[in-house]
Amino acid sequence: MAAAELNGAPRFTVVVPTHRRRELAVRLVHGLGDQEFEDFEAIVVVDGTDDGTTAALRALETPFPLTVLEQSHRGAAAARNAGAAAARGEILLFLDDDMRPDPALLAEHDRSHREGAQLVIGHLPLDPESPPTAVAAAVGRWAERRRARLSTTDGQVPVHDLITGQMSVAREAFQRLGGFDVAFTRGGLVPGADRDFGYRARRDGLSVVFNPAAISSQHYEVDAVDYTRRSRDSARGDRILAARYPEIADELWEPQFDTRPAKLVLGTLAALPRPLSSPVRFVAVRLFSRPEPGRWSNRFFFAVQTMERRRGAREERRGSRRSR
Repeated sequence: MAAAELNGAPRFTVVVPTHRRRELAVRLVHGLGDQEFEDFEAIVVVDGTDDGTTAALRALETPFPLTVLEQSHRGAAAARNAGAAAARGEILLFLDDDMRPDPALLAEHDRSHREGAQLVIGHLPLDPESPPTAVAAAVGRWAERRRARLSTTDGQVPVHDLITGQMSVAREAFQRLGGFDVAFTRGGLVPGADRDFGYRARRDGLSVVFNPAAISSQHYEVDAVDYTRRSRDSARGDRILAARYPEIADELWEPQFDTRPAKLVLGTLAALPRPLSSPVRFVAVRLFSRPEPGRWSNRFFFAVQTMERRRGAREERRGSRRSR
């Protein structure tokens, strides 16, 4: 439990959902103890796990109030809502359990909100202690491109960048917007809950700001197989969002991967009949799982990710037709 209690309501509540990642959750909580900004509490919501996460967290001595909640396995969106419902802070800062917070993280979010921001997202560089895989390296490159791109934005943050790995919003605004839509947990559509909330916040007129100095490093341990599944599932979520909000359909379907060097490969993959897509996917994953995949293996793998997004969109479209 916490070693100290704050007087009155804190400025921030840090909300962390976690599922079967005890060591990472404990590491994150330890990292919060190094924050330069001290007016905060933390709530960790253990989402249906039996790996000892709850006991490990409750055994910690922290210089800030720490609450550990438990729920049956209902997904990250439901866990974030539960943490927000128990929060006392004026501002909610959502962090994924694989984040390592920079000591200035809360101070930077506080600065942005005091300067007029109403929803703040930050920089998510790759944690250097992540497994040395090609997938992790690719995610690290994506994070740096994202930082460069959002640092020059005109204030309109794309829906795909409104992710809750590191996001702060006033608790009153979060409640007014209705929190996260837990329907996106169905079938593993976790990215849809992020984007749905982010778009509703943007549509509601909240001032959305990217602060590159608000840093939390991501410990990325997803392998090529799971990454490919996530590509498919995220497209299913985007298809639901496009049906719900037709005005952002084009924005949602902007290319998610750099396929310019592999347009011919991508065109061939898109035309493949379904029985052939599985072996192609298998080969791409195997090649990219090698210690040092070459340039063409990299291009082939991300062309397959685009193929998987198209597959996910088709599956969701067929599923929605059957449910009518």
